[in-house]
Amino acid sequence: MTRLQERSLDLVVFGSQGDLAKRKLFPSLFALFCKQVLPKDLRIISVLRRPVTHEEFVADITSYIKPVNGEATVNQELWAEFTQKIQLLEMELDKPEDYKKLAKTLKDDRIRVFYLAIPPSIYGEVAQHLGDKKCVNNNTRVVVEKPLGHDLKSAEHILDQLAKTFKEEQTYRIDHYLGKETVQNIMALRFGNTILEPLWKNTHIEYIQITVAESLAVGTRAGYYDNTGALRDMVQNHLLQLLCIVAMEPPAQLNAFSVRDEKLKVLQSLRPIQSHDVLNQTVRGQYYDLQGKGGPCYRNEPGVKEDSQTETYVALKVMIDNWRWAGMPIYLRTGKCMKDQASEIVIQFKNVPHKLFNNTGSMMSANKLVISLQPKETIKLYLNGKSPGRGMNLEPIVLNLDSDNRSKKTKNWDAYERLILDVMEGDLTLFMRENDIKAAWEWIDPILEGWDKFGQQSAPYTAGSWGPMEADQLLARDGYIWHNPES
Repeated sequence: MTRLQERSLDLVVFGSQGDLAKRKLFPSLFALFCKQVLPKDLRIISVLRRPVTHEEFVADITSYIKPVNGEATVNQELWAEFTQKIQLLEMELDKPEDYKKLAKTLKDDRIRVFYLAIPPSIYGEVAQHLGDKKCVNNNTRVVVEKPLGHDLKSAEHILDQLAKTFKEEQTYRIDHYLGKETVQNIMALRFGNTILEPLWKNTHIEYIQITVAESLAVGTRAGYYDNTGALRDMVQNHLLQLLCIVAMEPPAQLNAFSVRDEKLKVLQSLRPIQSHDVLNQTVRGQYYDLQGKGGPCYRNEPGVKEDSQTETYVALKVMIDNWRWAGMPIYLRTGKCMKDQASEIVIQFKNVPHKLFNNTGSMMSANKLVISLQPKETIKLYLNGKSPGRGMNLEPIVLNLDSDNRSKKTKNWDAYERLILDVMEGDLTLFMRENDIKAAWEWIDPILEGWDKFGQQSAPYTAGSWGPMEADQLLARDGYIWHNPES
């Protein structure tokens, strides 16, 4: 039995009837329960705004639960045992007196985790009531989701409100991308092997590309999304955090302080894209039914303004001004309604300085490392090898480290499962610090201001494509092309 399993813990879920809790939180908790890693003495206190019975609540979340550990169907016996750990507590989040009921439910000798699966706009109010009604002690942790603000000023306001109640070491700002197996494997590959780290710099790498493509349209999120856009929704958090993992220096130790210190240094080294640079270093896009076949069109989505310029796609050319990466471009892109649902990181190495194998029969290309995060978690190293037969002709060969196949031999871990368990164990390594959030917004805000100042409009792209032509031109100016994920 692990140390965590021996502890007593109360997980208080605010917004337990919401989409996030039903799609991510409860399925992850059940998976952890089936893997027998949760505290034996665990209470899940589900905060509800509307009264329902325990049976009704369980029925509502049952459809979201998936089989665990390779089983064909959900183990109903384990599911019934897990749901007995769920307690319901009816509360109005804006009524201070209701928090007295929560305070009476909590016990001092137990770890307290507050999971705020609620809009960030009310984080501060809920945090204040939790503090005022003595719900917070030294064994308390709070989990908050993105987006934290829509610019630096609003982010600082939310962070300041949370800080009045919770210490920095009690605050877990979650980004599920950092919980993915392959993302953590980047650090293992870099810092656990001598073969890659000496090459991981501008002298050997031509450029880096990070793509997070979504095949779905904005759908029911259109009303929210039209006031947000891809830059705020995805780049400010997910893509910049992936960039930090790829570009960070080796930490002194593999702990929360050292790892997050190095990630912050990357954010602080990003060359600002000032307002006058946005036309040359950024591309905004918006999906259209350009072929007139009745396909998705952003401006036809319910809740979207007819003349909306909100970007559903963004591409950026990024430079990091430090010794390791100076002068080497990094290209980021993300978008909705693209050809495939795929996230990947491409490390394109420089070509050999002198081509010996220049005969017409050779298909020689520069080496590259392709790290796929979804739909499959794989790491592929593209090399050149001799073609079978006579002559010295080369052909591409691929070394494949397939995380999906490797994980079948062990218990597969979802990103949320890993992060939830880290919260319970008190491990902050994979969570963002307050100064990470501020540094990211300090870099993002000038881009938003530049778009407004120069009236940069969103270029149209066909729904189901890889993005607008202008994004291709962004790379073509440097002599490169996008690496589109394999289907």
